[in-house]
Amino acid sequence: MSPARIDVPARRGRSLSRLLQERVTGPLGMRNTANAFPAAIPAPVLHSFDAERGKYEESTFWNPSWTTARGAVLTTNVCDLARSARAIGAGELISPSGLRTQLNPGTVGLGTATSSCPASVCFAQKPDRHFGLGVVVQNGWVTQTPSFAGYAAIQAYLPAERPAIAVAVATTIGPNAPEGNTAQTVAERIAAALAPSHPLVK
Repeated sequence: MSPARIDVPARRGRSLSRLLQERVTGPLGMRNTANAFPAAIPAPVLHSFDAERGKYEESTFWNPSWTTARGAVLTTNVCDLARSARAIGAGELISPSGLRTQLNPGTVGLGTATSSCPASVCFAQKPDRHFGLGVVVQNGWVTQTPSFAGYAAIQAYLPAERPAIAVAVATTIGPNAPEGNTAQTVAERIAAALAPSHPLVK
């Protein structure tokens, strides 16, 4: 059963955490996703480590609340992460026109690298790789790649064939540790197996 579309305007005085539960995680059946006050991750937890403060230290319970609105810090598991990938990529909670806007709000055709912004960040927005609203569309996949203090993840959904991928990793630092978001590397391999005609990255 697909969730009902949500068109009710927000009411003043209601917390963001409550609205997210009522309008997103509840309708989508994401029972393992909840607001974290404070930054408490329910056990069992994948521990993270980070070196951004000049030393390699555990960062599992660092509080990311300064990075977003109060009530928007959520903890989840990989099953709910995959569920949200499918919901976002298929536009389950918004109208068809809203989904079209989310996937291309007019960014295609914009962007170029500059002397202060490399092509890896300021890349040309093309139909097969561009920014949407809160997502990146790449080769047909609708993706998000969050990261914070030793954690990295990816969620991806391919509307054409409907597979959803969710990968979460904790950073490893050392002389032989891989560079970049290793969740992306794992997801690329999964995508190649699930949808060989639509690799996650060309």
